Amino acid sequence: MVPGSVQRASGTRPRAEPPDEPVYLASQLASICDVDLKTIHNWCHRVDEQSSEAALGSFRTAGGHLRFHQSAVLRFLRRWGYPTPDALLRDRPHVLVVEGDRAARLAMVDALEMCRPADDPAAPSEPGEATGLWMSASAYLHLWSDPYEALIGLGERAGASAAPDVVVLGSGLGDQSARWIRAARGRTDEALRVVTLDVEAAPSADGVLRGPPASLRGLLAEALGSTRTPLSRKRSTPARRIPIAPREPIFVASQVASLWSVDLKTVHGWVESGDIEAFRTPGGHLRFRRRALLDLLRRFHMPIPAGLGPKRPMVLAVVPDAATVAELALSLGDGFDLISRADPMEGLAEIGTLCAGAGMLDAVVVALPVEGVDSQAWVRAVRSHPDTRYGRLVVLGGDAAQQRAWQALGVAATLDAGRVGLVRTMLERALGVG
Repeated sequence: MVPGSVQRASGTRPRAEPPDEPVYLASQLASICDVDLKTIHNWCHRVDEQSSEAALGSFRTAGGHLRFHQSAVLRFLRRWGYPTPDALLRDRPHVLVVEGDRAARLAMVDALEMCRPADDPAAPSEPGEATGLWMSASAYLHLWSDPYEALIGLGERAGASAAPDVVVLGSGLGDQSARWIRAARGRTDEALRVVTLDVEAAPSADGVLRGPPASLRGLLAEALGSTRTPLSRKRSTPARRIPIAPREPIFVASQVASLWSVDLKTVHGWVESGDIEAFRTPGGHLRFRRRALLDLLRRFHMPIPAGLGPKRPMVLAVVPDAATVAELALSLGDGFDLISRADPMEGLAEIGTLCAGAGMLDAVVVALPVEGVDSQAWVRAVRSHPDTRYGRLVVLGGDAAQQRAWQALGVAATLDAGRVGLVRTMLERALGVG
């Protein structure tokens, strides 16, 4: 188990792995990582002169079959820049934590005796900003510093059928707490258990446990004890066949070259110059996300090949006024699929859900400013999230200074509140349709 005492040395903390971690078959791992068995075997022999942990750690049963400890898989994927699949994290409940203060996040990490899932147990770990994925002996924690980004993350997990079991809200949300909780429950479950740490101890009400930060450990244990944890997360060893959520299409370099009728050397040059985003497999091969390719085509107003772009772009309108939504729907007509949400906080969770897995949201039309919402933080959250920043963002409203501030954050266009009729023209130009 994770040790009960935390030692500090130059800002680092040594950690140990939980002994009862899941063990995976080679076929399970291939399914989770969306590769074939041959690739898994190649990963076991991966060589990198710069790291002794370049290869995927494994062991063999008495019958000679390959097995993989969860911690070894996580370290390997992190070493090579792979995202962590949710299917690897099903052995304990998930907790989403929102805390804007770094010192408070570090205190949570210490109080709950946490470590990074992919940390080397033989080496100390640097907590950094103490955000992202952490784990204790009883739960996985997803630590967020920004409540707006956290709502997108919650929506994305809900869209991938991996909603958190408990939410912890730290200090700083203030009057926004109720609004945040309402938006979160709208994406997950009205019975979602919530812990708030910005008040003194108080009776539980509406599924919300309240108390000071010092009571976090007890409140979290109570909240986890009252959730209906899925059976798949109670097993120490995963089932033989693990369900995989739909994934975004990934393209190889040769496919990208054929899209523009250029050679592979040109594609590699685009990657090196930063003109197109890509990632590499542990074998060193370039891979491209569909949404990154669409973003490039749209930025340079290039034709979008059939099958790469959507038949009808998906647009989310985050607009409280029903009349404005009706006018927008009439303006967009049958050329776009339109979804609307009235509350900006609910809109953030919806954005995350629509961008989960293979989903992609092409554009967001939002009415700002809205009372009780930090408009710049709202825009920044959408523009910075790795899965939502590819969509085009159009803002309705605001004065000249506010519009300039939003444009500096990367919105596609700003319009005065009464000029809804221009949205279609702007979206057609920004999305390469029409």
